[in-house]
Amino acid sequence: MIRSAGFTLVEVLIAMAITAVVATLSFVSLDTTLSSVESLQQEGERIADLNRAWSLLQRDLNHFVDRPVRNEFGGRNQAMQGGELAEQTLAFTRIGWHNTTARVRSNMERVRYVLEDETFYRERFLVLDRTAETEPVRVDLLQGVSAVEYRFLPAGFPMRPGEFDTTNWPDAWAIGPASAAPSPPQALEIRMTLADYGEVTWLYELPGAGT
Repeated sequence: MIRSAGFTLVEVLIAMAITAVVATLSFVSLDTTLSSVESLQQEGERIADLNRAWSLLQRDLNHFVDRPVRNEFGGRNQAMQGGELAEQTLAFTRIGWHNTTARVRSNMERVRYVLEDETFYRERFLVLDRTAETEPVRVDLLQGVSAVEYRFLPAGFPMRPGEFDTTNWPDAWAIGPASAAPSPPQALEIRMTLADYGEVTWLYELPGAGT
């Protein structure tokens, strides 16, 4: 008499249970890995956005030039304006606008940085002296920004290397009539509050300002 070998019902149930546990652990491990990869990717994109914002600000401020402009209302705006009480969050004139098409225009342009609805924008005007029809070209620079603060170091005040105490720096610049505005600041601090990283501080020295 030949006996047929096989698994009992208990053995089958145990094998299925082990398989289910292994599959669950594998799924959890895979899901954790994918989540980590996605998180790292988002972190990398965020850091890239921050670096891009920093690079654009640095490039613009490195090309700052003391050239006032006429606004759309016919009044004069100083070469740099900024702070909560200024007309713009931060606006200034820069040189070095590349003219690859050899158009008849200035090599200077007016740029403006604006915070709206937790988004930090860079705007530029195609002409220096504007009219009511002049519209800026806007670029979404950085999202998740809850606040931006500016501090300015007036011309003539010492800025010692390695000392970055900006507590007493004015938080607004070029307020009031253009004729009464001081010389451009020699340095600018930007404090930006981000939803994910908290406060980030950038300090820039302006070229030729205060000399």
